[in-house]
Amino acid sequence: MKENMQNNLDLATMDSWYADHFEELLEKYAGKAIAVLNNEVVAVADTEQEADQLAREEHPNQVPLVLAIPTEEELVCLL
Repeated sequence: MKENMQNNLDLATMDSWYADHFEELLEKYAGKAIAVLNNEVVAVADTEQEADQLAREEHPNQVPLVLAIPTEEELVCLL
């Protein structure tokens, strides 16, 4: 149960980081997939799978947060 609570905390922390940096990520990485470890972008690729693979190759003992960053046009469609 303690591990589950830690996972929830980690997810909440990552979610908060993503929300706090969303505009910066959109500006730099729109249309790309990124992998994040320790609040730092460690890989950028065309697909989530590629970003995950690149991050795990460089950081084999960690599980990255992998995100697809939308383009501005995709955001307009969502609104």
